[in-house]
Amino acid sequence: YPASDYNFNCNGIIAPDRRLNPHAYEVQYYYQNVWVKDVDLKNGKVEVYNENFFKRMTDLAHEQGLDVQYETAGGDVVSMDPLEFYKYADVPMCEFWHPITKGYVGDITFKPIKPTASAAHIYGKRRVAAESFTSFDLSWDEHWEVLKEVANLNMTSGVTHNVFHTFTHNPQVGFLPPGSSFGSGIGTPFLRGQTWWKYMPQLTTYLARTSYMLERGLPVMSVLWYIGDEIEQKPDQYVLFPEGFAYDYCNTDVLLNRLTVVDGKLRTTEGIEYDMLWIPENERMLPESLTKLRELIEAGAKVMSEAPKGIATLKGGSNAEKLFAKQVKGLWNDNGGVNRIKKGLLASGMTLDETMAAFGMKPHLIANGGEVMWTERKTDGAHWFYVTAPVGGEFHGTLRLKAQGEAEAWDAVTGKASALKTTSEGEYQRVDLDLVKAGNIFIVFREHSDKKAESKPTTPTQSVALTEWTLQFPKGWGAPEEAIRLTELCPWRDLDISDEGKAFSGTATYRTTFNMTDDMAGNDIVLNLGKVDMIADVKINGQPAGVLWATPYKMSIGDKLNKGANEITIDVTSTWFNRLAYDANLPEAERKTWTISGPREKSELRESGLMGPVCIEY
Repeated sequence: YPASDYNFNCNGIIAPDRRLNPHAYEVQYYYQNVWVKDVDLKNGKVEVYNENFFKRMTDLAHEQGLDVQYETAGGDVVSMDPLEFYKYADVPMCEFWHPITKGYVGDITFKPIKPTASAAHIYGKRRVAAESFTSFDLSWDEHWEVLKEVANLNMTSGVTHNVFHTFTHNPQVGFLPPGSSFGSGIGTPFLRGQTWWKYMPQLTTYLARTSYMLERGLPVMSVLWYIGDEIEQKPDQYVLFPEGFAYDYCNTDVLLNRLTVVDGKLRTTEGIEYDMLWIPENERMLPESLTKLRELIEAGAKVMSEAPKGIATLKGGSNAEKLFAKQVKGLWNDNGGVNRIKKGLLASGMTLDETMAAFGMKPHLIANGGEVMWTERKTDGAHWFYVTAPVGGEFHGTLRLKAQGEAEAWDAVTGKASALKTTSEGEYQRVDLDLVKAGNIFIVFREHSDKKAESKPTTPTQSVALTEWTLQFPKGWGAPEEAIRLTELCPWRDLDISDEGKAFSGTATYRTTFNMTDDMAGNDIVLNLGKVDMIADVKINGQPAGVLWATPYKMSIGDKLNKGANEITIDVTSTWFNRLAYDANLPEAERKTWTISGPREKSELRESGLMGPVCIEY
């Protein structure tokens, strides 16, 4: 390749092999009938895409007072650096799907969060948006607890802001419910025709509280994973990374331009710190990357990397190769292990676990009794962990958290904070924790606080079963118009009523009475609803007590009770599935519902309603 200009007449992105001397020339690029002159192929990357598209688009938007938000492209739609193009986004964005699956769209490798979250961190973006709850499983039986668990997985991976897929605009009035969804078989139908639409503030407020906490301060990380000078794809999302440590990806641009060393730690321009730099794949390196690596180590950085075997460019010819080989020999020795170079350390020939131990690194979270998903952040005077139950499971055990200060438990579902008992174990705090399926909590450590969190109430030890109920369905849906007396709770599909009544979808009302006795006074009194599908809106003596929409279906009601008799009313809201399934078996003229795509005929009805057992615990 002579060192001269080339004219490329093409409609796509130039993606030369990095080994074919990307530094030897500049090009003119013919794109949409316009010559883009002097496009520098620096670092082996075609800047037409990053500079002339993403940067230009953002510059034009900013001139008009607009912000720019865009989804994944690099290493996903296009073979390229999966991080650098995000530096021009005001809000980097990714996407996640449900249900969580292996080897399909709900797999974390399908649309991984980590590259976008890492790009946001290393380029100083506070928010990581995500197209959220996309699905090919449009069933009209989407449960909020399932969505909560999916959100847990992706928000502990780095998402901070959810963009629903899909909110559907239904402008017409007088149409059969639930109305049109986004498409014939994609998305989660967030629309005003949903049975649960009036309760959407419960879900959105929960997500907003979580987002708020995940956008404050800075992420706390341990390892900066350098993806190399040649990789153009997203790394393996199932890498076996040591437990208790968090990492971000790093690319060539950030290595060269946005990293310094402060007190032995790598620090980004915005102040995020990393204990070490890890380079797991290092077949070839660019000379400038090798030079910067040495500068960082000499300044005090800790690095784990094998010696590169060759140079990642033909620029400079044999002289450049000789100089590169000399630099490599000056950094790496033949024996491996940990090599001190001025103020810093370079490890090679070791596993990542061995290197972390040699560098004196300790896990930030140690779980005993099961697994948890987590992420960690800090700001001046406060330090918090967002901890969730594992996908498909619960957690009942202890956590040892590398933190100091007074601990509080912050519940994003209720918005309440309570004091959390901890046991100091040196630089760790031990916490006993119980998380049900899809459960989560913010564990907040504050150095100084004038405001005391509420004390956590004692665990109830006694209970009274509530077995006498009346059930009232709304008129017009084929269920009994008179209240039904129940001595045993069961799904609506199992009631001794008509088939159309069994298929009811919407909101039905349960009522019972309860006597508060003298021995309950002074105790925390909890209403435990047992099994519910899916939303329970509770009133005590006609006054709102709260809305429950995920396990555990429990609430404290002591402050709502009177001595003696009390009335408990529970509005239970189901999904649309059963009624849509019932209507699928009817001629269109006889149906009471309509949507673009729903359950097929002969679909079995699913459990809905208040199934209990319901009891008062004190």
